[in-house]
Amino acid sequence: MQPHFGKRVNTISEMLNFQKPRKNMVGPAWNKMIPRYENDGRGMHHYFRWVLLWASCAGVFPVSGVHHENVFKLSFSWLSPFTVYSVALLTGYATIEIISLDYTIRNLNEDSLTAKGGLKKATSGSIFYGNACIATCLFISLARRWPGLVREWRGVEISMARFGSPKLGWRFAMCTILLMGLAFTEHGLHNWLNTRPGSKDDIAAMSFNSTGESAENDAPHLIDQSLTFKGYLERFALKTHWYLFTSFRDYHPIKGFIVMWLSLSATFLWNFTDLFIMLVSTALAAQFKQLTVALRGIRGKMLSMVEWREYRETYTSLTHLVKTVDENINTIITLSVAGNVYFICAQLITEIERRDSSKRPLPITSR
Repeated sequence: MQPHFGKRVNTISEMLNFQKPRKNMVGPAWNKMIPRYENDGRGMHHYFRWVLLWASCAGVFPVSGVHHENVFKLSFSWLSPFTVYSVALLTGYATIEIISLDYTIRNLNEDSLTAKGGLKKATSGSIFYGNACIATCLFISLARRWPGLVREWRGVEISMARFGSPKLGWRFAMCTILLMGLAFTEHGLHNWLNTRPGSKDDIAAMSFNSTGESAENDAPHLIDQSLTFKGYLERFALKTHWYLFTSFRDYHPIKGFIVMWLSLSATFLWNFTDLFIMLVSTALAAQFKQLTVALRGIRGKMLSMVEWREYRETYTSLTHLVKTVDENINTIITLSVAGNVYFICAQLITEIERRDSSKRPLPITSR
């Protein structure tokens, strides 16, 4: 029988009242394991907690006490610093999303799309920050249910203690280092190409002179090309978030810093969404692999009805856990897939348009 979120339990021993099979089903072996696993916190949460602590500090996953090994010390509060920071980020994302949506609506026509960089340039801002708004809301909602979900997960792990403990440490570490490392390397290179001093100003049409009028010819000289942090902020804000400024005089270093911080936070959120799905899936797969290895070990052996019942109940506990996890993260998975599909398709369209435009002058030059 699985523990329910409405039933409050405070210790591993109380959880065992839910998860521990009847004595006539397991015998003394299980009873000997109980004291060891009451104090052994090396389950999914033990390895996942450092990633979640990182996410909590970044305002993505506002669960308090996530660094504790004891799953009963996890909690959610609207007044915690993590939650307040998450709501502040959500407010910033929503503000940029409203402005970028207005820009997208005004530029979704054939002439504007051709002149200003195509579909990707017209919609990437609204899609990116729209994704950040939705993902933040979903993770706050999940954070409210996470303590109960982790306790149920821990109960299943304890009921499977006789099969051993899955080795998740190196898997979580490799997934986190590779995914986040590659993601931020790509993000850093992208920003460097767009904000390095003297780089081509591809948003000349969106640059303005001191009178607020367009100045395409002088646009490269309007943006600060110095190697200072102030110059970087100006280049970053005006070259990557041009749709936030109606004139050059609208820019201010404080605005530039806020835009940069929100952009970095939204980038982390985007990549953490994929990482979160990968780590949860890895942990569930490891639990099923434990049971599979145990079943292969008894292949060809004669087992009693009690022993078969034990394996069936273990499988039932796992399937119930998978359904519970799916009910809690299915919307996050959908959002991740939709966002990734959009940017893949947008990039393909951009490359196709770029190749078509490069081929158009050929008939003229061949005459």
